Amino acid sequence: MTNRLVKMEEKLVKTEDRLEAKARILQAASRLFSEKGYDGTRVFEIAEAAGVNKALIYYYFQSKEDILDSLIDSLMSGVRSISLDFVNNVIKAMLGAGSLAIDGDKFLFADQEAMKYFQLKLNRYYADIIDYALQNRRVVRIAMLESLKGGKHQGGLFRIMELLDSGPENYLYSSIKAADQEVNYHEELVFFEFFFLIIPLVSMAAFYDEYKAKSLLSDERLKEMALHSYVVLAEGIGGRHIAVAE
Repeated sequence: MTNRLVKMEEKLVKTEDRLEAKARILQAASRLFSEKGYDGTRVFEIAEAAGVNKALIYYYFQSKEDILDSLIDSLMSGVRSISLDFVNNVIKAMLGAGSLAIDGDKFLFADQEAMKYFQLKLNRYYADIIDYALQNRRVVRIAMLESLKGGKHQGGLFRIMELLDSGPENYLYSSIKAADQEVNYHEELVFFEFFFLIIPLVSMAAFYDEYKAKSLLSDERLKEMALHSYVVLAEGIGGRHIAVAE
């Protein structure tokens, strides 16, 4: 029995070591891709930076492209998770309580208090998204650089549009649709959200470190300014889509 427990413990340690090694590989890749570009980074450089041998990288990833895909997948997974929490805990909850109704692409609230509550939660959601983008700014920068190059990896940035799609494969849309059949994404709103909310956020995260070095502002002040700017933009774009029901 003791030998079995020892073997199980050894197996757990090895599993933790492998997971740690994989995390180091992804961390090293995100730094090198961000600093040198995807094309300018070699697999052996990632191995050296991660403190692993090259063979271990190919144990986890089929290629350098697979590493990039994994970084983008992880980024998107986080965005989806934060967004789904907002949809479930705020939008669907308010729909269920009768304090919110959706007519096409317009959110109609039962009263001013309901609208204020929604805006408060929406601002919290924006703050969470900004924090997440900044925490993962290296990967955001990689996605932006690859998109600007127009290469085979340019689709990484545009994967964010999956969250704005009104098709059944977008579980955010499907989740709201299941709660209220009247919901509908207007193409004009999607256009504005992508180019005037998402792209500015991507640019801010991508150039955050350079701007901080030049401005000498603190992280706290920069995040405060980012949230204020984002809220102003969002209110300008979405203002006519939010109202109190008559």
